[in-house]
Amino acid sequence: MKDIEMSPRQQAIKNGDKTYEGRPCKKGHTTRTRNTKNCSCVECEKKRLKQNYLDNKEQMNDRARQWRLDNEKEYKKQKAQYYQRPEVKKSRNAYDRKRYKNDPVLAMKRRLSTQLRLWCKRTGIIKGGRTQDLLGYPAEELKIHLETKFKGPSKDHPEGMTWENRDEWHIDHVKPQSFFTTIEEMKECFALSNLCPEWGEWNMSKGNRFAGSSEDYPQGITL
Repeated sequence: MKDIEMSPRQQAIKNGDKTYEGRPCKKGHTTRTRNTKNCSCVECEKKRLKQNYLDNKEQMNDRARQWRLDNEKEYKKQKAQYYQRPEVKKSRNAYDRKRYKNDPVLAMKRRLSTQLRLWCKRTGIIKGGRTQDLLGYPAEELKIHLETKFKGPSKDHPEGMTWENRDEWHIDHVKPQSFFTTIEEMKECFALSNLCPEWGEWNMSKGNRFAGSSEDYPQGITL
């Protein structure tokens, strides 16, 4: 008995594929891709869903919001699974790198958040909140403060400090973080008055010293 050749859709169903290459769309779309479930043109379906969303945007958003409230655990599970998909992680990382490169406020926000998280880890304190809420100022204010402290041109750095060369300088603590050990001292440690930009190589070389902290370090950063 001669085997009956399967159609592209039947083959897609057998393989578990969501789409298959079928007949051309009557509406003139160049793609021949169709949905396995109902044979619809993928491009037509995209347009239909987009228009349906635009026509019912408010109601659909309300339903989605209510579903998230009613199914919080399932929503978090689905969200976590989505962001673990390789293609999503790759796209998100590329987007984050581009934003970090072009957005000084975001860059400073992440640097400060990382510093605070590491300080909490060293001192055994639970961070327990957003960085700007814990410290009392937003990243935008930090950016403005650091700009007023930028170092000008020098022999080693003829261009001076800029946001374009921010990988070459650090957010330095005038009085080092190690001198603050309790949650009550957190705001003092990360107060704007205790933060300033310093060239990376110099900041690494000075270690735990600060102005007036020792006889061999009588001079240094001034507020």
